[in-house]
Amino acid sequence: MPSGPITVARSQMRNIWNLVAHNRNFFLLSGANLISLAGDWILGIGMMFYVYTVTGSALASGAMLLVSMVPQLLFGSLAGVFVDRWDRKRTMVVTNLLLALALIPLFAVHDERTIWVVYVVVFVQGVLEQLFQPAEAAMVPHVVPAEDLVAANALNGQNRQVARLIGAAVGGVLAATGGIFLVTVVDAVSYLVAAALVAMIRAEVPPEPIDPAGDRRRLDHEWRAGIALCLARRDLTTLLVFRLMSGFGEGVLAVLIAPLIISVLHASSAEYGSVISVQAVGGIVGGLAIAAVGRRWPPRLLLGYGALMFGVVDLVIALYPLALPALWPIFILISVVGAPSAAQQAGFSTIQQTETPDRYRGRVFGALSTGWALAMLLGIVLASTLGDVVGIIAIISLQGVIHILAGPYLLVRLRPPLPEVSAGVAVPVVEDNRTGG
Repeated sequence: MPSGPITVARSQMRNIWNLVAHNRNFFLLSGANLISLAGDWILGIGMMFYVYTVTGSALASGAMLLVSMVPQLLFGSLAGVFVDRWDRKRTMVVTNLLLALALIPLFAVHDERTIWVVYVVVFVQGVLEQLFQPAEAAMVPHVVPAEDLVAANALNGQNRQVARLIGAAVGGVLAATGGIFLVTVVDAVSYLVAAALVAMIRAEVPPEPIDPAGDRRRLDHEWRAGIALCLARRDLTTLLVFRLMSGFGEGVLAVLIAPLIISVLHASSAEYGSVISVQAVGGIVGGLAIAAVGRRWPPRLLLGYGALMFGVVDLVIALYPLALPALWPIFILISVVGAPSAAQQAGFSTIQQTETPDRYRGRVFGALSTGWALAMLLGIVLASTLGDVVGIIAIISLQGVIHILAGPYLLVRLRPPLPEVSAGVAVPVVEDNRTGG
C-alpha cells in the first residue's frame, strides 16, 4: 500500500487526538456532555423498565416517552432565551446540580400508588435538559478553533451514540438488580460528575445580558427575535426546514423500527437488541471517521451529501425485506448508515454555530429543537395510526424518501455565497460573530 494514504490517515487521527487530549476545555466539555447524556439514558430506560415491572402496562411505560417529549415541545424554544441571557458555563453547572436534586423524590416511590412521582420527575428532568443542551452547543465554538468545529461536533455526535449504548444497557441492568433506588443514585452521581467537569473549564466566555431578566415584555421580545432570525436568514431557515423533515422521519422510524425487525424480519428480542447495539456502534465508528476528515469537507457538503446517503441507506433498509426477508443484511446496512448520519449531524451543528451570532445561539438552538420535536410527534402519530393499515414497509420508507429529497435541497439552498437576509424580512440588529471566537 502506498505511503501517501497511510500518512494522511495518521495525520487525520493525530488531529482527533490533539483535539481530545490537548484541548483541555473541549475534553472537559465533551466529557460532561457524554456523562450527562448517559445519565439521561440511564434514567429513561431505568424508569420505563421499573414502571412496566410495577404496573404491567405497556401504556403506562409508553406514556413515559410522551412525558419526556412534552418539555421540549413546550419550553425548548423559550429556554433558549435564558441560555442567551445567562453565563453558559454557569448554566450547565447549575442545571446538572438541579438535575441531580430533582431525582430525590424518586426515593419515595415504592409501589404502584406512588408511580405518579416518576412521571413528575421525568417531566422536571425534561424541562431542565432544555437548558443544558443549547448551552453546551453554544459553548463549543468558544473552546474549539474554527477549523476544528466539524471534528468537535462529530465527536459530540459520537457521544450521543456512546451514551445511548452504555446508558441504555446500564439503566436496564440497574433497574433489574437494584430497582429505582440504584437507578436514582447512579443517575444523580452522573449529573454531579458532569457539573464538576464543566466547573473546571477555564474558557473566558463573559455573559452577554441582552435584557433585564425580570422584564417579561423583553422576554417575549427576545423569544420572537430568535424566531425572526431563523426565518430571516436563508441558511437558518434551510436548517429549520431540514429539522422539520428529519424530525418527522425520526418519529416514523422510532415507532416502526421494532415492528420491522421483529414482525417483518422475524427476529427474536435478543436479535432486536443486537441490531440496536450495532446501530450505536456504527454511529461511533462513523463519528470517528467524520471527525478525522472534518477539515477536508465544508459543513454544507457534509450535511447535504450526508442526508442524501443516509436516505439511500435507510430506504434500502426499509425495502430489502421485500426481496430478501433475512436478518443479516440489516446488520450491515444499519452499521453503514452511521457514517452519513454522523456527517449530517456534524455539518448541521457546525453551520448552526457559525452562522448564528453568539448572543442568539441559545434561541436558535431552542427553535430548531422545538421544531424537530413537534415534527417527530407528528411522525409518531402517523406511524402509530397508519403502520398497521397501510403497511410497515410503506410507512417506514418515508424516512429514507424524506432524506433523499432533503439532500439536494440542502446542497442548493446552502450553496455559497449565502445572502444575509431573505427579501422583505427585517433581521434583528445583532453583532455578526460568525466564528464565535
